[in-house]
Amino acid sequence: MHVVTCWRAAMSGIELIAAALAAGALAGATGVAGDAVRQAYEALSGLLRVRLTGRPGVQQALELPEPNPDRWVAAIGDDLAAVRADQDEDVLDAARALLGVTQPHGRQQVHIHNSKGVVVGHDNTNYFTFNG
Repeated sequence: MHVVTCWRAAMSGIELIAAALAAGALAGATGVAGDAVRQAYEALSGLLRVRLTGRPGVQQALELPEPNPDRWVAAIGDDLAAVRADQDEDVLDAARALLGVTQPHGRQQVHIHNSKGVVVGHDNTNYFTFNG
């Protein structure tokens, strides 16, 4: 099972939406979804249903929650881009809200090995230059 534990600042709109849908689906599948998660998931999926009207494959995908963001991108990414849902601030705000209520709060332990330019935390601005 793919676990979504954070989102990247440089994530595209489609990746953000997919991560949020996956996080909501995972919370629901593991039984940890409270009212806030359910409401946030319903808000995001409701906005997407409106944006994606007339695309039955996408409507069906929204009925079958998938806890893997890569599968969401594969299943509905092209449709999200076609209707510009990835540029709709209401949709993006709903995705951020869903991620916000599905993420663990408080202190977290992070293990990073053999990496460059790692960013941990929220609301970071970083500039990296890698040469060679």
